[in-house]
Amino acid sequence: MRRRRRYERRYVDVNVLYYYLTANEVFGERAKRLIELYAPGLATSALTVWLLHVLTGLEEIDAILEEIGVEILPLTAGILRKARLLRRPRDYEDRIHLATMIEHGIATILSNDRDFDGIPGIVRIF
Repeated sequence: MRRRRRYERRYVDVNVLYYYLTANEVFGERAKRLIELYAPGLATSALTVWLLHVLTGLEEIDAILEEIGVEILPLTAGILRKARLLRRPRDYEDRIHLATMIEHGIATILSNDRDFDGIPGIVRIF
């Protein structure tokens, strides 16, 4: 009998989804491989949906993410408070992503952003 891999959610950052959606010349294939490797089991913040809309103009981001196996996690006042208290990463947007990960017990992020490197308990894959 084959053993099933333990289910572990991974957080997917805006940049990976943007590369995937736009078939970015440099990082598009890598983003696609990562999404295919880890989905289903990926999650991201509702903030990501808004940022992707701003970057691409697409209104159906939620449906696209659902189709590729990315769960959309809520952006709450508690997460925003937690993000303000974090010292790293530098950018508030990235601290919101990290606070969302912490709130949902996610320790791995798919991201091209090195600002997530060196944060205790967090593993960045790209």
